[in-house]
Amino acid sequence: MCPISVEVGLASRFRVGEWRVAPELNSLERDGHSVHVEPKIMQVLITLAERPGTVLSKEHILRQVWSETFVSEEVLTRSISELRRVFEDNPREPAYIQTIPKGGYRLLAPVVTEGVDRGTINTSWWGRKRWGLAIAAGVVLLGALSFYFMNRGQHAESRSRISSLAVLPLTNLSGDASQDYFTDGLTDELTTRLAKISALRVISRTSVMHYKGSTKTTPEIARELNVDALLVGSVLRSGDKVRISAQLIQAGSDKNVWTESYERDLHDILALQADVARTVAEEIKIQVTPEESKKVFTAGTVNPEAYDSYLKGNYYWEKFSAAGMRRAISYYQQAINTDPNYALAYVGLADAYHELWDTPPGEVIPKSRAASEKALQLDGGLAEAHSSLGWVKWIYYWDWAGAEVEFQRALQLNPNSSGAHGMHAEYLDSMGRFAEAGKEREIAKQLDPVSPILYQNSGEHFLCTREFDKAIEQYHEALELDPTFSIAHAGLSQAYALKGMWKESMEHYEESMVLGGDAGLAAKIKAAYAKAGYRSATRVILEDRRLKRSSGRWISFADDAYLYVMLNEKDLALTALDKAVEERDPGVTALQVDPIFDSIRSDPRFQQLVHRVGLSQ
Repeated sequence: MCPISVEVGLASRFRVGEWRVAPELNSLERDGHSVHVEPKIMQVLITLAERPGTVLSKEHILRQVWSETFVSEEVLTRSISELRRVFEDNPREPAYIQTIPKGGYRLLAPVVTEGVDRGTINTSWWGRKRWGLAIAAGVVLLGALSFYFMNRGQHAESRSRISSLAVLPLTNLSGDASQDYFTDGLTDELTTRLAKISALRVISRTSVMHYKGSTKTTPEIARELNVDALLVGSVLRSGDKVRISAQLIQAGSDKNVWTESYERDLHDILALQADVARTVAEEIKIQVTPEESKKVFTAGTVNPEAYDSYLKGNYYWEKFSAAGMRRAISYYQQAINTDPNYALAYVGLADAYHELWDTPPGEVIPKSRAASEKALQLDGGLAEAHSSLGWVKWIYYWDWAGAEVEFQRALQLNPNSSGAHGMHAEYLDSMGRFAEAGKEREIAKQLDPVSPILYQNSGEHFLCTREFDKAIEQYHEALELDPTFSIAHAGLSQAYALKGMWKESMEHYEESMVLGGDAGLAAKIKAAYAKAGYRSATRVILEDRRLKRSSGRWISFADDAYLYVMLNEKDLALTALDKAVEERDPGVTALQVDPIFDSIRSDPRFQQLVHRVGLSQ
């Protein structure tokens, strides 16, 4: 009689080739290197490993892994690609997973479980197969019970020590890259919701997005972010149905604390987020106040079309460019048109307006304020609206006391907002309250440890304290995180100029122009400096700014004033500052502390400008 291959369900740990697989942890390990995969991807591997060497049709794998819902073949293709990436397997010359055209997939690598080589087990009669199944089932059950009882106490003890976490970028399982905005948006939403728990330190979205598509291990990422745990998962959207699969992984032990899947209609997406947040809080046994519980664990419904437009707005806002901000404004306005009571869409609109740095402040800042105030009218507990309102009260309306009230209210509502801490720090710097600003900025960095903008702002802080070498260090830190960060090069240019290092100053100014999309100006500056030095190059910059302004573009007069000071042309500098104050240029909020203006600070005309801005009695 022909031998029959034994097919045993793999619930316990097993090996595939050189890799040790732990299904209960959704992880694979080789040579001390551990990689976590999504639960469904692990189930795909288990399905293949249960019948090594056998061609399994796509339909069979889809039925086994996604029996409870309909998904396209693209989802399976993506899962196979992820497994190949983990195995470092070449699909053209596979050693692990082979694609059979019009057939399906076959696992080529040998599978070993419970010390038995799966590739060599054969039997010639059904009774022996049933006996093998019974033994395997018993071993699996005994192993699972032993694992549970041995680790129950350890898990309970370790969960209580989780007081910080990061929500890593969720994986888009739709197979459609155009849906990335939706997946990234949910990552942001979960981060924001969990950040409202004051006893839990939650890393900001800016830092976690650095790990999108990263191959770093869980311990490596947790160590870099300085957190106790990571929340990882995936999103599958099909029409108005959304499913999130999530895992909470303890950083120190690299253990899976829990795994769960949640499915809702898009109308109930806020309830889905609340459920995930509630489970996290319960599993790690974090203290949640009654007020926080209302904000974190309760949720209403949302108009699907408005929500979709809102997430698209967030996606383009994060590009942090003038073009991106304008697209963001368009999508936020779409969300508001669809649902005029959607408070968060007004917050997004407010934030986008006040970041349109290439537009006259008088055209956009009043719109930003109106949007923030509308958001607070709809929901007075929105920390984001308070911080946005505080920002415009500071940079445009010069309402110094009112701005601080808004920043403090934002931080009271969400102490984990790195953005609010960072904005408050900049405000405090402009007031000359450097010690307080330094403390706020350190908190912001703890919440957002790999954010270039925070290191950039730290550079500005040290310029204001006249610690130019420290400022240079911070600007270089920003560039290590993002070599394309043009603003950091501009900061370095300023810092080197204040140290009298003219060559270095111009080199970084040129680089900032290249990265900002103006390579032509950079070439002119370089040529002028080579021919006649710093003063000549600075006049090239001023002439370029004059021509752009005459063509209708908004160009900051505060920056003109800086350049005139460096040329020691004080009257022209004061004239430019007068125009900047008239336009309510955001740059004038630092008049009291900016070292650039030290040479004209004692001039009565300068003191009058400081008084007009409200920075002196």
